[in-house]
Amino acid sequence: MLADFKINIHNVRKPMQVQVVVHETVQELRKAAQMFYSTWPKRDDEANDFMDTVGVCHRFHLHDEPVVALVRLAPPNISPDLVVHELAHAAIWVWLVQTMWDEKLRLTEANDEWFCWILGELVRHTTDKLYEHGIY
Repeated sequence: MLADFKINIHNVRKPMQVQVVVHETVQELRKAAQMFYSTWPKRDDEANDFMDTVGVCHRFHLHDEPVVALVRLAPPNISPDLVVHELAHAAIWVWLVQTMWDEKLRLTEANDEWFCWILGELVRHTTDKLYEHGIY
């Protein structure tokens, strides 16, 4: 593993974190994703072998656990577009946890400022850590 760090999300109703893991290879990422995925109950339409996966965001919400998403990355696929793509999945999930899946609080252009701040926070901290670990 090249890096493993957690990003604290600020201005939320309960403590939340997004964990980012950078694996040494895409094969290790796929193996870890499959192992993680196999531990959770799935719907019938959710089969995934991760054979084409180059980045992934696992989303979950456990009582008294601040980590709500786990983003997996691996070289050579750590480009800004892929990093932001996976972090956007995490940010949307943070939004859903924050709003407790309230249909009246759907993300729209009228209320997206908080979401954009969270995405920016995730991208900034992840970029800083990727530089800190010598990955960028």
